[in-house]
Amino acid sequence: MLYIRMGPYVRLLVILAISALPSVGQHCPRSSDNGPNIESSTRILEGTLVFHDSLRKWFELKLDQPQCGQSSTELVRIQGTYGPIEVLRGCHVRSTGPIGIPGTGYYSLETYQDVKKIEPVGTCVRQPLFPDYSRTKPNKSIRVYRVEMHLTYGSGDNPIVFRVTSGDNELQPWQAYASYNLTGGFVLYGHCGKGFVVDKVFGTPQANPSHFEESRDPSDMASFDPESAAAAGIKDLLLGYTCVRSTDSTITAVKG
Repeated sequence: MLYIRMGPYVRLLVILAISALPSVGQHCPRSSDNGPNIESSTRILEGTLVFHDSLRKWFELKLDQPQCGQSSTELVRIQGTYGPIEVLRGCHVRSTGPIGIPGTGYYSLETYQDVKKIEPVGTCVRQPLFPDYSRTKPNKSIRVYRVEMHLTYGSGDNPIVFRVTSGDNELQPWQAYASYNLTGGFVLYGHCGKGFVVDKVFGTPQANPSHFEESRDPSDMASFDPESAAAAGIKDLLLGYTCVRSTDSTITAVKG
């Protein structure tokens, strides 16, 4: 076995050379022209967690130190619930997971972190989980109702304000009767509650209110184009649709 004796100066050079090498697992994400973008390996980030209650609700980590050229990154949970993130909104946190570059318009920032672990750093007042309406169903006595969505489209936190009515009665919680999603191409779709189908669609003309399928078809959705309205200089939008019981829809169609 060969031993090499190194003097103090040589040892110092070796230590400096090793420390200059990139840390394993600390590379930044890379875009790819031949397939999906390439995520970084697991990284640990620290910063302030901010919840954006906007049209597309999302979590921002305002970083203590810029990472991969960004001062903020979006926190997501590709697997698992958002509960661990929800309760820490407003706190200074440490999050662990790979960093990626969005490949669709569903994201709000230039990078995201798929959070595998998150914990508070220092003093933190934990917040309650967001209400879960997934098991809430419409009142069985309701046969038809109207959904109105008021939104200010553009930058900033501007959530949709829903109003759901049947005759003179306002229906609560509105989440039992209506929901929406915003696609990566910024098309806004409105949905009825369980057991109901979309009947009529209306709203700000510049947002092109229309049907995704034929009216009263089980796969139909109310469709809107807020991007076109914004391009026309109109950002204050009132959009809506009506919903009828799917059984009533079938009977009406047969009679017609």
